[in-house]
Amino acid sequence: MDTREVVNAIEGIVKEKKIDRSKLSEIVKSIFLSILKKKYNLDEEENPEDYFSVTFNIDTGDVEIIHEREVVEDSDFVHPASEIKLSDALKIDEDAEVGDELPEIIDFDSFGRRHIIAAKQILAQKIKKVERANTYESYIERIGELIVGSIHQITPREIKINYDDIEVIMPKSETVFNERYRRGELVKAVLKDVYYKNQDVKVIVSRADGDFIKKLFESEVPEISDGIIEIIQVARRPGIRSKVILETLDSRVDPVGACVGQRGARITAIVSELNKEKIDIIQKIDDPKLFITRLLGIKTEYHLELDIENKSAEAIVPDHIYEDVIGVRNSNVELTEEVSGYTVKVMSETQYDELTNLTIERVEEFTDELKELLISNGIKDAETFYETDKEEVLAIEGMDIDKYNYIKGTLDSYYAE
Repeated sequence: MDTREVVNAIEGIVKEKKIDRSKLSEIVKSIFLSILKKKYNLDEEENPEDYFSVTFNIDTGDVEIIHEREVVEDSDFVHPASEIKLSDALKIDEDAEVGDELPEIIDFDSFGRRHIIAAKQILAQKIKKVERANTYESYIERIGELIVGSIHQITPREIKINYDDIEVIMPKSETVFNERYRRGELVKAVLKDVYYKNQDVKVIVSRADGDFIKKLFESEVPEISDGIIEIIQVARRPGIRSKVILETLDSRVDPVGACVGQRGARITAIVSELNKEKIDIIQKIDDPKLFITRLLGIKTEYHLELDIENKSAEAIVPDHIYEDVIGVRNSNVELTEEVSGYTVKVMSETQYDELTNLTIERVEEFTDELKELLISNGIKDAETFYETDKEEVLAIEGMDIDKYNYIKGTLDSYYAE
């Protein structure tokens, strides 16, 4: 083994690695200066560049090291790094004299096996460090891009994907719960984050992030990529439902229609990529009541009360659309709240009636006998009691004025609350 192995390794790096030429030159110089410092036992504070000049030809991979020393009398020789004995200097230059500065090209064979091995190790470490930095700098600028890679490993915690010349990671938290992934298949995802972990660069991709939806729309809808339509917000429950909020910069362009495409071609392509996740496309409007109505997707007869000051809304919808309005796992209501900033409560007409119309059975203060007396005579709820004439209630067998006043006072207290 000789130092040519180090030079050969450098030549290979020059040809194969995508490393900035100036950075590579600095790495090579620093490696040889480090070895020289060890070889000549320089003190920690001493700078080897005071005695050695390292030149690296990046085109050929050749390294030249020149050692500059002062010629001294043999008896005065103390410091091998900065001085050379006159007797040794005369072997190099027969005209050498004491006090001269004598340059000498270092013979690689003088380094020794131990130093050469160290040089190769340091070179590999420094190159890897630069490669990591290059990867980080390259991908940090590409966050938000769509990528397509091949799955090569699946673990309970993450999916490893081959993309370009690196391995990217899709953590379990960035996968979609109802999607199935298989080794060897191509998968599309969005670049979400890049960071250092355990002295290595981790490139994180996601299929669950809202940006994945946004980038899919940008790739399918030219009006978005051209800036005519803007996606101002994406709210998402991965695998279940997403809401995409749009604005148009050209009043002649229908943003929803543009995203749907002719015969639904554009939205169909997006939904297909999302494993049939439900996508709601909504144009942003200033009227909060109408905006919330559109967010909820209510198109039939309904009742919506809005408290603008407290930013709350209450919707009462027909029973047959109630499940659709709240959505799977209450997703439609939660996404509406996220987008609108309002607290939203949705009730079916039956739920509303049960809540607002107090039944006699629910009045805890009434005895079973009193409940039976009222119900058996057709008074099943508070509304019926109030609508029935007082004389008619008093005419019920077993009823008297004290009971009547007790019943009315108790029911009044419920509504007072």
